[in-house]
Amino acid sequence: MLPFEVPPTFSNRGYYRFLRDNSVEIEKGQLRWVCKTDALDCTMRLLFGIKAATPINASVVTEWGKEKTIRSAPYNKCEMATIPFNFRVAHNLDGRTLSVVHPRNQVAVASFYATHSALIIYHTSVSEFSIRRPVSVSRYAYFKDKLHEERLDSVAGLEEEDREYEQLGSYFVYRKYRNIHRFFESYKYHRSEKKYDAMVQIDVSKCFDSIYTHSLPWAVLGKDQTKFKLEESKRTFAGRFDALMQNLNHRETNGIVIGPEFSRIFAEIILQSVDAELLKQLAKANLRHKVDYEIFRYVDDFFVFYNEESTQLKIFETLQQILKGKKLSINTAKIKHYEKPIITEITLAKERISALLNDQIDPACEQEPLADPTKSPRKNLACAINANRLIIRYKAAIKEAGVTYGELLNYTFAIIENKIEKLFKAYIESDKSDRDRKRLSNALLAIMEFAFFAYSASPKVNHTIRICRMIATSVDFVHTQGLPYEQKHLLFKYVHDNVMQQLEKNTMSEHREVESLYLLISLSQIGREYWLPVSVLLRHFLIKEEEATGDYIRPTGFMNHFSVTILLSYIKHKVRYAKLKAFVEAEILAKLQYMKAHCPDDAETLIMLLDLIVCPYISNATKDGIGAIFGLDAAGLGAVQATNDHWFTAWGDKFDLSKELDAKRSREVY
Repeated sequence: MLPFEVPPTFSNRGYYRFLRDNSVEIEKGQLRWVCKTDALDCTMRLLFGIKAATPINASVVTEWGKEKTIRSAPYNKCEMATIPFNFRVAHNLDGRTLSVVHPRNQVAVASFYATHSALIIYHTSVSEFSIRRPVSVSRYAYFKDKLHEERLDSVAGLEEEDREYEQLGSYFVYRKYRNIHRFFESYKYHRSEKKYDAMVQIDVSKCFDSIYTHSLPWAVLGKDQTKFKLEESKRTFAGRFDALMQNLNHRETNGIVIGPEFSRIFAEIILQSVDAELLKQLAKANLRHKVDYEIFRYVDDFFVFYNEESTQLKIFETLQQILKGKKLSINTAKIKHYEKPIITEITLAKERISALLNDQIDPACEQEPLADPTKSPRKNLACAINANRLIIRYKAAIKEAGVTYGELLNYTFAIIENKIEKLFKAYIESDKSDRDRKRLSNALLAIMEFAFFAYSASPKVNHTIRICRMIATSVDFVHTQGLPYEQKHLLFKYVHDNVMQQLEKNTMSEHREVESLYLLISLSQIGREYWLPVSVLLRHFLIKEEEATGDYIRPTGFMNHFSVTILLSYIKHKVRYAKLKAFVEAEILAKLQYMKAHCPDDAETLIMLLDLIVCPYISNATKDGIGAIFGLDAAGLGAVQATNDHWFTAWGDKFDLSKELDAKRSREVY
């Protein structure tokens, strides 16, 4: 349900536990939950927008020999047209807006999946071109046995066929390629290259922002049938999916929310109808698929193999015309042509970088031959890395291949993470002498120097997550191995200085709000002597101190929920940040007061209410103030607080950075 890019402190775990423990479900036109008393009524009214005038019914039923009190309200009395919580991340030049949809709509999507998963799989299987589509529902069973341990794919992104997982990254199992580079290295790609002389890559312009939600019923039922039988079409699978996508985006028909998996499935169904129409029209023009041309589509990218230039032009014109009928268009600026040998710049660069990193970073545990054969040989850690040489050669490889840092950072960091794991294994096998400890410390410093250099060129969220995972695993390892303070300090100081440099360089802006929050969390793990100065936090969160009064102000407007919760998680009860915390608490109340008209129907404000009234770091007076804005008296606020101790933000000891970053690993962005 959530975009991959949300901060690690934020997840649906607590909310899911609440739904599961209270058996919350949408069934036969009713919103139902199990509770003997009315203790949950206040929370459910807030969560699902049930008006005070709507009565909540209670009925006692016996299931499996046990008595249960089921409480319910008509689903059509729940306010389902909501405002998603939008946040910005760095993407290309202008950034990208991602969305966390309202908690009540997440339940509606889950209910839709449960009812219509077979139809979703059917409607995403009509295209011959698609190489990334749902093929079945993920298995939930997980057995921790030896076979499973060997088969577990540690760098999993999406559920793939024939694999078992501990963390499910997606509701559906996908075929065939987890990311586009897998396709470039596949047999299918090489076979097409043998068969055809050229390839063109065509991209749909701003696909998710441009999708018209009614084009899904058009795609499934046909445009004329939908328009002439509008009321009947609303009751079909396509009509319901259309209404669902509109509701969770404030009844917007132009564009769909970006980030969650269900948006990609919605787009896939529409694009599959584009594929089918394209195949049909090209056949009428005597162009045969897999003979005159071959097309592969990965999400909104079309890869067209062809021999004759006239074939390519016909495909381009036909695709443009079909997309226009769906209110979509081709991004002409992103069209790329390749002649034989058809190798993309990225494949070329990956080959070079893989060779470079394997050559320059090669940790091993070496046995030292001894003159006396009766003694057991010494085992030494060997891993000499010259960071400067590595950086220069890396820059050269990128430049020569003609790619950008951003295009290869995920790949680079995946190799580096594996190298760090290999380094730790080699150290554990060694004798752990003083010399080995020093070599471990030096190798980690060199790897971090290279990682921060590469990261600084493209500080996107998925790159930030990877560098945070490197920091977290390295910090955990040096702690558990009991390295001397001086060697730990060298590493921690280096991490601290680089994170501070990134925070100062990449202050928040309208294009980036989340990236640096990850770094702030990873910094909070390394100890009290590495706390940031107040001035760095103020500058980063765009807070200014008025010269005349000394008061804090934020001229650019309110902070978003992620900034507020991460700042509170960092500040905790530290005395040096007391004035900043007072400002944040006042900011929370001012923001909620400003949003009061939309309160429970706006995803961000409802999530703020639920997270902050159980936050251990803010005062009871602030919590009372938050409750009052939502119309809750002391008893109402107490009732909501009692229903769950953790909703979306994991506070204090409920938060485990390493575990959360590992969970992200199983949901790597596609």
